[in-house]
Amino acid sequence: MSLAIQVVSAANLQNLETLGTSDPYVTIIFQGDKKKTEVKKGTLEPEWNESLQWDLPSKGPRPDECIDITVKDYERLGRNKLLGKATIALRNVVHAAPGTPLNYELGLLDASDSPTVGTLKLVVSYKPPGGSGAKGRPAVGGVGAVAVGATSAGRSANLTATDMGADAIPDVGVDGVGAVGVMPHLPQQQQQRNRDRLSNAKTKFQVRVRVVEGRQLLGANMNPVCRVSLDGHARQTRVHKGTNTPWFDQIFFFQVDKIPSELMEDFLEFKVCNSCGIRASTTIGAFKFEVGMVYDQAEHAVLNRWLVLANPDEPTPTVQGYLKVSVAVLGPGDLCPDMAARQSEQDDVEANLLWSAGVHLQPATFVLSVYCAQNLPRMDAGTMQTLKEILGVGKASKELVDPYLVASYAGKEVQTKILYTNENPEFRQNLHMGFLFPSMCNVIKITLMDWDRVGEDDTIGTATIPVSAISAPGEEGFLPTFGPAWVNVYGARREWELLESDGEGSMNEGREAGCAYRGRVLLALHTQVGSYPPAPTTSIDNTDFNKIRRFRGTRKFVVMCQLSGAWLLGAAGKPLELEVSVGNFGNKLENTMLPSPSSTHPANPVFDGCKYYFLPWSGVEPFVTIHCDFEDVTHRLHAVNHITSIITSTQHDLERLESLLRGNKEGGSKEVQEALLDACSRLTAACSESLPEVDPVRHTETSLDIHLKGHRQRELSALGKAAMSWHQSEPGQVVTELQAALNKLHNLAQEPQSGMPDVFLWLMSGTRRLAYIRIPAHSVLSGHTASSHGTLAGRFNTYALINPDDESGCCLGGVVRASVWLGREEESRTWWDARPHLQLTVYAETYENQVMSVPGSGKWTDSGLLMTRPKYSDADGRLSLPREAFPAPDSWAFQGDWFIDPDPSVRFEADAGRQLFTEEVFELNVRLPGGTWIPAPTPWTDVRGDPATERDKVELPRGWQWRDAWTYDLQRAVDGEGWEYTVESGLVGWSPQEKIYHVKRRRRWVRERHLVEKVEKKELVQVDGWEYAPLFRLQFHALERKIDMVRRRRWRRRLVPTQPGLPPTPRLSIKAGKGDDEITQLTCPRMYVVSAERYQYQLRAHIYQARDLPAGDKTGLSDPYAVVSFCNGTQQTEKQKKTLCPTWDQTLIFDDVELTGPLSDTAEQAPKIVIEVFDWDARGAPEFLGRVFCSPSLIDPGQGYQPLPLQWYPLSVASNQQGELLASFELLLKGGEELPILPPTRGDLYMVPFGVRPLLQRTRVEVLCWGVRNMTTFELQSVTRPSIEFECGGERITSPVMANLRLNPNFDKPHLVFDVELPKEELFMPPLTLRIVDHRAFGSKPVVATAVVTDLHKYTIEPKTTRESIGMTTLPRLDAKFTKDKGLLPHRPHLNQTQASREPGTVDSDIDWWAKFYVSCGQLERSGSYQSKGYEKLEVMKGCLEDEARFSGFRDLVDTVTLYRGRGDQAQEAGEFKGTFRVYPLLSDGAEDSQPPLILSGFPSPDPQEVVARVYVVLGEDLAPKDAGGASDPYVVIKLGKTSKSSKDDYRHNTLNPIFGHVFEVQGTLPLHKDLEVQVWDYDRFSSDDMIGHTSIDLENRFLTRHRATVGLPRLYHVSGSNMWRDAELPTEILNKTARQRNLDGPVWSSQPLSLSLGGTTYALTDFESVNASLPPTAGEARERLALHVLHRALALVPEHVETRPLTHPANPGIPQGRLKMWVDLFPVGPELPPPVDITPRQPHKYFLRVVVYNVFDAPLQETSVVSREKMSDVYVKGWLQGTNYVQKTDIHYRCMDGDANFNWRLLFPVEVIEAEQVMLVEYKEHPWSLTSTQLRRPPHLTLQLWDNDLISRDDYLSETTLDLCRLPKPAKNRDDVGPSQVPQMMAETDANSVAVTFLDDDTQSVNLFEAKRVYGYFPFIRVEEGVTQIAGKIEMELEVVSEEEAKLRPAGQGRDDPNMNPKLPEPDRPATSFLWITSPWKSFKHILWGRYKWYCITLVILFLLFLFLFLFFYSLPSATVDYMLGIY
Repeated sequence: MSLAIQVVSAANLQNLETLGTSDPYVTIIFQGDKKKTEVKKGTLEPEWNESLQWDLPSKGPRPDECIDITVKDYERLGRNKLLGKATIALRNVVHAAPGTPLNYELGLLDASDSPTVGTLKLVVSYKPPGGSGAKGRPAVGGVGAVAVGATSAGRSANLTATDMGADAIPDVGVDGVGAVGVMPHLPQQQQQRNRDRLSNAKTKFQVRVRVVEGRQLLGANMNPVCRVSLDGHARQTRVHKGTNTPWFDQIFFFQVDKIPSELMEDFLEFKVCNSCGIRASTTIGAFKFEVGMVYDQAEHAVLNRWLVLANPDEPTPTVQGYLKVSVAVLGPGDLCPDMAARQSEQDDVEANLLWSAGVHLQPATFVLSVYCAQNLPRMDAGTMQTLKEILGVGKASKELVDPYLVASYAGKEVQTKILYTNENPEFRQNLHMGFLFPSMCNVIKITLMDWDRVGEDDTIGTATIPVSAISAPGEEGFLPTFGPAWVNVYGARREWELLESDGEGSMNEGREAGCAYRGRVLLALHTQVGSYPPAPTTSIDNTDFNKIRRFRGTRKFVVMCQLSGAWLLGAAGKPLELEVSVGNFGNKLENTMLPSPSSTHPANPVFDGCKYYFLPWSGVEPFVTIHCDFEDVTHRLHAVNHITSIITSTQHDLERLESLLRGNKEGGSKEVQEALLDACSRLTAACSESLPEVDPVRHTETSLDIHLKGHRQRELSALGKAAMSWHQSEPGQVVTELQAALNKLHNLAQEPQSGMPDVFLWLMSGTRRLAYIRIPAHSVLSGHTASSHGTLAGRFNTYALINPDDESGCCLGGVVRASVWLGREEESRTWWDARPHLQLTVYAETYENQVMSVPGSGKWTDSGLLMTRPKYSDADGRLSLPREAFPAPDSWAFQGDWFIDPDPSVRFEADAGRQLFTEEVFELNVRLPGGTWIPAPTPWTDVRGDPATERDKVELPRGWQWRDAWTYDLQRAVDGEGWEYTVESGLVGWSPQEKIYHVKRRRRWVRERHLVEKVEKKELVQVDGWEYAPLFRLQFHALERKIDMVRRRRWRRRLVPTQPGLPPTPRLSIKAGKGDDEITQLTCPRMYVVSAERYQYQLRAHIYQARDLPAGDKTGLSDPYAVVSFCNGTQQTEKQKKTLCPTWDQTLIFDDVELTGPLSDTAEQAPKIVIEVFDWDARGAPEFLGRVFCSPSLIDPGQGYQPLPLQWYPLSVASNQQGELLASFELLLKGGEELPILPPTRGDLYMVPFGVRPLLQRTRVEVLCWGVRNMTTFELQSVTRPSIEFECGGERITSPVMANLRLNPNFDKPHLVFDVELPKEELFMPPLTLRIVDHRAFGSKPVVATAVVTDLHKYTIEPKTTRESIGMTTLPRLDAKFTKDKGLLPHRPHLNQTQASREPGTVDSDIDWWAKFYVSCGQLERSGSYQSKGYEKLEVMKGCLEDEARFSGFRDLVDTVTLYRGRGDQAQEAGEFKGTFRVYPLLSDGAEDSQPPLILSGFPSPDPQEVVARVYVVLGEDLAPKDAGGASDPYVVIKLGKTSKSSKDDYRHNTLNPIFGHVFEVQGTLPLHKDLEVQVWDYDRFSSDDMIGHTSIDLENRFLTRHRATVGLPRLYHVSGSNMWRDAELPTEILNKTARQRNLDGPVWSSQPLSLSLGGTTYALTDFESVNASLPPTAGEARERLALHVLHRALALVPEHVETRPLTHPANPGIPQGRLKMWVDLFPVGPELPPPVDITPRQPHKYFLRVVVYNVFDAPLQETSVVSREKMSDVYVKGWLQGTNYVQKTDIHYRCMDGDANFNWRLLFPVEVIEAEQVMLVEYKEHPWSLTSTQLRRPPHLTLQLWDNDLISRDDYLSETTLDLCRLPKPAKNRDDVGPSQVPQMMAETDANSVAVTFLDDDTQSVNLFEAKRVYGYFPFIRVEEGVTQIAGKIEMELEVVSEEEAKLRPAGQGRDDPNMNPKLPEPDRPATSFLWITSPWKSFKHILWGRYKWYCITLVILFLLFLFLFLFFYSLPSATVDYMLGIY
């Protein structure tokens, strides 16, 4: 592959020489490779004819790349002068045929891009790699370029480049509703065929709709909700509060049974509304489209598409927002595609839009001006550049990056040209991105890329510009605009690496937050509305480029950082240092910037005595400064700080208010009201302040600055006015408003033009970056006012360093306490003025390096193989820094001579600072391969393998004591005896498994010792100050070892300023080398600050307990301990075994903590304490459970000591909260008054002092340990004999062992009581932990499940004495067997329908249960006269009974606690605990007799209870289809324990909305069979049945609840009929029992008037029933009615109900499979149970409809007689019942000339009718091969049509009438009375468009044929012509319905067939002309021809005879004449 350019010649070149003529030559640059022609001497018309060739790699050039050409005048002395330049785009070159030469004649441009007269001729050819052609090369979408030069100069080239316009955006809509076409990727014909393949018969479809999210909804303070409607059915999502970007993610199902063509034309409508509470919801926007549009797509679905919402009420709809949905239309046999909701950039493209045809989305263009970029990092290895230098070929480039920029928005991508080897490129291009305005995409993505010659292009970094931050909607809004401003680009570490990890790629591509600054780019953006871009890119001329120079002007800024400490560091093998940088300033690895004292000195991390390491700075705090140059954008950042200060204040008020509301549920306390008023007034005052002003001298405002300032000020003003009235609202509403205000403030605080990079603080080891923290620049920016001052500016803060290599997010890279300040350079004096206690110390520094000449010789030298550093160097060994070469910087002078200053970190011994230390020594064995292990020659070593002291000879240092004996370490990767094996320790690692080839093994012996007294130790550092290490890159130490081969020591010399005031930052210019090798190096000295105010503190960390920790072991428990780190120390608590709620009760004391700075600063900015909780494991490393940062409270004992109360702190793992810690932290000042006494001790440990720990009181905990349920297997064995251990506050109690879980899952003695010391305050209430232990064979007792009850306070009650406490808190004792009061037997209702017929008045036979159900559902038309007769309703619930809030899930007496097993996020449900708790304080005197009685003593019997469950399954709704035809054959299965009952033999055919009407009665034992399983299955004749869905009901909870959920109570007491009392107990019995259970006085009855007294309240019957009330005849006695009324009003018992239970399927969790309306009655097993309710579905009665058609009058005459030319029709009547295929016809009245036809014909129709519902039952088969029929309920509509018969062509339709047999309009008595009055739609104001007679409403006189039995009269035929309804005939007929029995008694034949009776129909009296002519030709002649054309016929016959005579005469005349002449006779 190659590119060849032949430079032919040039003409008309400029002569730039004063004397003589120019010497031109041509330079061509392609992909950064420069080539030149030879120089032509003294000519302006040079001819070169020279070929230049570029060998290209396997990766071909892109069409958007360019060739840069310059023509210069060669100068022997001085710079060569430019004669002209040009650019060629490769688009035409790469798309041409391979090897085809392209001729160019380019016009040359001068340096300012102005055309010259010169031209240049070139020939360009390109050879692609073998096998590829130009046509196969993909073009870069959206990128266009032209040959710059030829076009600019206005000259034509031989080959013209083609301009590329913007991508075409389809603008196709669906009429009226619209979408962007019907998916552009499918051909229209193919889409139409999808729909055409459907049959024209009714088909069942399912339409699934998933509403995913909304975006950019117009409006403020919105509560959006989405409503989806189809075919009159609507679904609604949840309401989302206070957002215009709601995330719905809800799925809906619509079941449709229609003709496909009708369904395809139905509209699916989406409407997004603003739910405004009590006010009506207002529509935000809507969208609707035809269902057929979805069906025509692939898989019959549209997935994750954006709908453009518009206001349907606007005459010209505008965009109101976007809604993301997925829709699937599933027919028979269709599979549903994956409709999972997702958030992907691939969906946020305009090709994914659907918009209505009436909505006009305007075309718009983003014009993104890309000016230049800066500070791009190295992206290439530079191998080829180094090779060029070695071989002397060309010149190596230092800038190893080839950048270009890619901008993307709404799926469109445009990119700039590539600028090769340029780290500061000037692009000078406008990128044009066309889109539809407004767009749903909210982010403009800016990506800097590096072109790669061979592989894929690399991402340098990514930045995003939120469109919502650079624009604003509304009348005062503005279009997106931006800049010119710098956009900072962040990504992975800036230093180049050969292999990029996945995490670094994610950072560079913007998927994760970047950890390093990687450059910035200067951009501007403006929006053009109304057109698409003509080209994707254009150039920026010099004039426009120069205009932005004022935005590039910089000012001097300085970053100052005072570092106070670094701790919580991990072990490191090299010294560590901290670096502060902003942009590239301060980056010590960036050699293009001036050095700054931006890093601390390298120091060895020192162990902190427990777990971590810290950096020892020995009281001298490092101080770093960075002087940088940036544009002055402080006016923008100050505005951000102003709004941030409001956010901080509001957040604080909100947290305080929420805390008060948690303690005061009612919200009416004075403290809450004051907090409300303070919060609202503070927010109002803050919003009324004006934003910081802009300094026109220093600041340069953009248009966006002006718009944002006005927008922010308006929004703040509106927010302040609204907040003034909030305090008058409810507290909960104020909290909601404050949260919404915070969201709005966060949006206002976005600053898209923040050109100043963030400040980075890096932890480094040499050149390796380990951990970082990224600090936003505005947060540390100094301001002139308190509101504009950054929240962290100049304040000490504890920063948690992030480890970029840690994917889990759990590991910290360390903790740094630092004070960072950013400000203008002239303001730096204010920083020092605010800190008069600080003194600056500056040192010049160099390291002297030496190596050992011969290993083991002890001779040190400064030369040798290991001497890889200069003799004197910096700490990293990169710079040569001889001591004598250090000059004094300007304004500084040296003070004193060089001195040795060893690093303080090497002075620490291994056990320095520790209270506990672990001695270790390794035992080493060797062997020959496969031999026996023997001690090694050096049997005892350290971890590095160096000889060590023998284990038993290790001496104990002074002041220490041993804690235990020597043991080998098993908490590592070792075998059971602690051995690890290897072949050679220096070459390969150690393995825990022994192999035959292993020749070495070792094991680690450890022994702990603890400090008992402090002993002064001698200085470890030698006088000469040397530090030793094996190699320079390893960690140095103070004492020389045998393996040390290098050493160094640090020399320092102090620098002092030579002039008063603040001197500039010193930079040292050092010359190194000699002669030609001499170089000048810049370095900076070390800077420190020393505070005059230094104080000693003591930290007391009171760690009391934790709760709800994640499980760390597989048993579901943990062995937790807490690690507390503060400054340079770390301590840990003791371990708590097997608990999730440990109580440590321990105080950790950090003594002699030295902090600098004033006390006031320390009180506000004290170092934070880091608490980490771990799970201890016997083997392996501890498992991390959570972490929290806490601030200590400074206490000065001299001002009085008040103990600090405990507080709950949330623990978190990564970003997830995992448990809480109860602790407090006191920072006590030492040196003044005596410190408070030390806390009491427990052994060697300090306890939490009594003033701090919660105030405890003796508390009784009662546990009703009822039992366990649904226990899963553990270790492949069932749980059979469990016991439960309850732990709370350190006290434990264990339940008895259950005998056998399978026989009785209840405990025999469930009542447990234990006393414990618990806090008085609920805030400190510890949780209660449950541990379920299974008792197995051989003494095995594994923990099989655990649970934690964190909200134990909800079981807390006030103790009461004697009888006062029994009723409110005592559980009822239920008898195991059913009892019955024999005295009440006569009152039991037992009447049935047969008895009712003999006892009139007791039963209303017209009323059934279904009437009650339908009237309760609001379907009055199906309920008959039920409501008018005064019967009561039942309650039809929208959900499950237990989900009703008033019943609390039936957990009022026996609660359900879910049990878990497993660790952390892997925990799984293991079962359920049934029981409850009562917690109450005991009296302080301690006497048992005076204590309150036990609360739970009256618990029910734990023995199994036999129960009978009656399950009433009413109907199913919207069941999921299971058959290929889109329906199901559902039936119900009931399972209780091992009992199963099914209605399979009575399944419902081919329906998704079956009416079951089944009653199942199953018997079971509670609690063994507590879960009632209700399943719905689909019956299949040939294959196995499929489960549609199931639901589960907990019968035990219903049986035990005090809400009495066994049998629902009706509203009225009936003794007979369908509403007859169905409970086993009468209302009075229920009232008496409930009153006893709830300890209510009464009931006390009174007879005059009838009343009763209950609990001090009197209820009279007249309070519920008026005196004149008309009661149903089945109502029972008044006493029972009153008792029932009181039960409903005074006691919250479960009413008579039907619950709606959703069905689910295990294969589709979370997706509803339909609903089931049902209820359950529960009875104890007894000798007699009340009869069940009859809910058998209403059965239809068989009738025969007899329609006798006598005559038809005024029939339309459709045809004209051919012979007679008269109007006529061959009339007949066709009739059928709608929904059936049984069509009957009368005979034909031929030749109806006057419109009157006589038939006397009987039509017979069998019909099955349910009179109560006024519907008929229709059965039909959907397909000929269907084995079962489908039942359909529909109104009985009779349709009669009048037709004209045609012999050859199709019959002609004349008119019709459709009659509702249940609401039949009264017929006319004679034909003349038939008129418009019988046709209601003809009487309406507008014309109807249906030929059917509109059925009359209730106010119109109508007849129910099934009641009247027979109707005779005249009815109209009607038809619609041109939209007008008119009468088109009249029919005289008789309608009669007879039952099946009556039809046998009074038979009648069809038509006039036998038996022709009832009535007998004579032959019709028709005129003689009524016949079919083809069957009666003689009649036709006689009646048609002869009567009218008789004389014509006679004349015709005579003429015919005459013609025949003449014909015969003339025929025979010649023969007769010849015979005559011949004489022949």
